Amino acid sequence: MNSPVFDTETLRFGRLLHYAGIAVVLVCGAAGYSRLYTPVDESIFDAVLKIDELKASQKNATAIRAEHQRLSSRLEEIGARFAALQQRVPEHADAGSFLKFVSEIARDEKLGISNFQPATPVEGDGFTSMEVVLDGKGSFAGICSFFDRLSKIQRLSKVKDVSISVDRQSDVYPMKATIVIYFALRGGTATPSGQEVKRG
Repeated sequence: MNSPVFDTETLRFGRLLHYAGIAVVLVCGAAGYSRLYTPVDESIFDAVLKIDELKASQKNATAIRAEHQRLSSRLEEIGARFAALQQRVPEHADAGSFLKFVSEIARDEKLGISNFQPATPVEGDGFTSMEVVLDGKGSFAGICSFFDRLSKIQRLSKVKDVSISVDRQSDVYPMKATIVIYFALRGGTATPSGQEVKRG
């Protein structure tokens, strides 16, 4: 009479061990996949993003270079204009020097100056300005020529206001003008000068 080598309980326990072994293998496999594949997948994703960024940068490189060149040229132009402006704006008001050149021009144009009154300096945005009230008399042509030559002197100034009185009995016209002169330009030093600009 033959008897089984293993009873039913032993066989059931053996199957359980077999299933447990398979479960352990699956868990280890999943863990290994997670540890090895996931970092690789993330690295691939990062690499793809960087490649896309490089492609976009390459497409925009021409536009970026053109914009950089435009801005550089603009900066050079602004720098040159500021340097030229510095030469026209003295460090101090030097109203006496300005009066000297104004008087020389007035004398050449036969314009009599009877009053030259500087006002209180006013702080501006990056500069200081001062109004000068000027009274004089002369022919209409002389007055026009006076202001034309005044606009061409080296020192930066502007005519703010002019009033000319008319006398039907005389060819001499009384004149009153307010001229603004600038000095103390912030951001650099300037060379005081009131000489006329030589126009060729």
